[in-house]
Amino acid sequence: MEYEGYLTREEILERVEIAFPFVDRPSCKELFVFDKDDIMRKIIESGISKYVEPELAYEGVLVLYDEFSTISQKAVQWMFPSFLRFILKKTDLSGNFHWYLPTYFENLDLVTENSAYNFSWLSREQISVLLCVLEYLSEEYGDLTAEAQERLRDLGR
Repeated sequence: MEYEGYLTREEILERVEIAFPFVDRPSCKELFVFDKDDIMRKIIESGISKYVEPELAYEGVLVLYDEFSTISQKAVQWMFPSFLRFILKKTDLSGNFHWYLPTYFENLDLVTENSAYNFSWLSREQISVLLCVLEYLSEEYGDLTAEAQERLRDLGR
């Protein structure tokens, strides 16, 4: 991956909007790695059931973003376009999204097929855009993103 140079927040947002189009919501069964009797699944399911559109509302992202041990890879694919936009538009009222993003890649798991941490679905273009997002987070918030960037670069090879 080539270094893109410094990009403004607006330029990165434009790239995110191209590389990460909204995707259809997966079925309820596809959202989780555990069966319907799992207590965490029940809690998350009750909070997410009203969100059915490809573009996930902020409150829906709040339900999912820190539940990677319970949600599936397909749930992440649905959440990610909205999640990234909330970070770059600075509309995350919790203030947590920007520091969660690097941890997703620090915990990368390409072995477990349905794991939320399995980002094998990312295209080279998406990886390139995520590297720009992580660079921006490092500059804007002082977030430590080097390990996440390295894992993404490895994924892109």
